[in-house]
Amino acid sequence: MGGFQDIVICVVFLLEVVLLSYIEIKAWKTIYTPLNILMLPYVMILLLSISISGNMGFVEFHYPSIVIWCCGLLLFAIPSMVLSCVVQKAGVSLEGRLRDDGGMPGVLVFIAVAVIMLFAFRFYSMLGGAHPLASDEFGEEFAGKGFWGHLRQLALPILIMAIYYVGKGRMWLWLIIVPIIAVAFLYQVKGWVIIPCLSGIMLRLYTGKTRLTLSVMLYVILGALLIFAASYILALTVGEDKELGEDVIFFIFRNIVHYLTSGVLGLSVDMQNGFPDVGGFELLVSQVVNLFNVVTGNDDLIIPLNELYYNTGFNLTNVRSFFGTIYINTGYLSFALLVMFISTCMYLLKIATLKCGNLFMYTIYFFECGLLFMGWFDYYFASLTALELPCIILVFWLIVYILPGRRAGNKSVQTVMSA
Repeated sequence: MGGFQDIVICVVFLLEVVLLSYIEIKAWKTIYTPLNILMLPYVMILLLSISISGNMGFVEFHYPSIVIWCCGLLLFAIPSMVLSCVVQKAGVSLEGRLRDDGGMPGVLVFIAVAVIMLFAFRFYSMLGGAHPLASDEFGEEFAGKGFWGHLRQLALPILIMAIYYVGKGRMWLWLIIVPIIAVAFLYQVKGWVIIPCLSGIMLRLYTGKTRLTLSVMLYVILGALLIFAASYILALTVGEDKELGEDVIFFIFRNIVHYLTSGVLGLSVDMQNGFPDVGGFELLVSQVVNLFNVVTGNDDLIIPLNELYYNTGFNLTNVRSFFGTIYINTGYLSFALLVMFISTCMYLLKIATLKCGNLFMYTIYFFECGLLFMGWFDYYFASLTALELPCIILVFWLIVYILPGRRAGNKSVQTVMSA
């Protein structure tokens, strides 16, 4: 009976995804909507998790955990449907116009070069220090806290915009893209390498600079896998002084699979164990709570990490995917309200971006969409970065705006795309 119920749950979920995706595209005239960006990557990772269930030492997948995503996606879709109706009745055009002046603002290039030089000095000064290269301790000390952590954050919006601008006649932007990716890579937190890169790629796809083809999808997947592989190779060969043989290659392969499925399988195992890691709502808004505590002189800071680790058959995980993390830290009502609140904020941001048509607003929008894209892994909106990067981008916008010759109203090339 359990097998039949599992099939029903899976089929119902896939039908829901097809229906919601169809409604989204009809309502917003594009596939690049917050709901689709959250939903479709999860489907791919879910299918991967199901395919490895009980294989290569991984745990059996618990199908009822999909129900949390079924409910979460329906709730997330409600603000989308309501706001799309409001927008259409108000006569707001869904044909967005991205004002592209033709090149990367010089001041951002200057900031990027300065950041890269500072991190080059930082890297040189840390070599041979207390923490070995490629260790977590090295990454945290290098670019994870204090001045250097915020400096790394400063570079991420520039990375997104550089990925958008790079192309024929602008190949020199790789001199900015590669070093910033290297900084994020040495930080040893894969999510903060993947998210800005994905944000820049989505921006290119949205504007038509890059067409969404099978080859592009394969290149993106291959690039992400190479980032994973390079990270593990560096950690094992440099950090642990191991030789790159068959055992290490198989270990890396299983680690990549573990990382990709850790959120889905983590939620699965958590549900099977009755959710013993039930937390508190403050974990989901920890950056707001922490900012308030800092301002008021309170030293109590919340670390938005689950302290309960599960073994999914190969390694440990403390992530529960986007809706899973929300679910274990809320009740039914607060779950529904928070999900709809996040969805409302995302679609209001989309509408504001459509009305504004400015590259900086599009950068904010697709960065936040990048956080949703990683929903198969965990809930990223509790991080300070979710608030800090939009603020940095707005400051960049202000700086560029007040510089001579860059004010609104100047001649610019407008690229029309489907919003």
